[in-house]
Amino acid sequence: MEYTSNVVENILRHYYSLQVHPDSTFSHYKIDVDSALKVLHNKDSVLYFTIINVFVNGVPIHDQAKTDGVTSRWVSYRLNEAVNMLTSIMNGELSND
Repeated sequence: MEYTSNVVENILRHYYSLQVHPDSTFSHYKIDVDSALKVLHNKDSVLYFTIINVFVNGVPIHDQAKTDGVTSRWVSYRLNEAVNMLTSIMNGELSND
């Protein structure tokens, strides 16, 4: 499957419900995103923790900005970068080399 950044973002936003969804397709999404998140963590832990906190755990952007000591705009930039990188990893365009 070819993932788009919108699909990846939605997968992250519904991360916790993927494993309990009755359709097996969602289990495959979870496996793919889990693998990609490991690679992202190895490549850039700041992007990893930003995307996990905001999209998966639901931390508001302004709270994440306070925690990180940056502006909300910078957190938005990190989120965009993380989604793009995660999409590339899930599509096999970027590996853990």
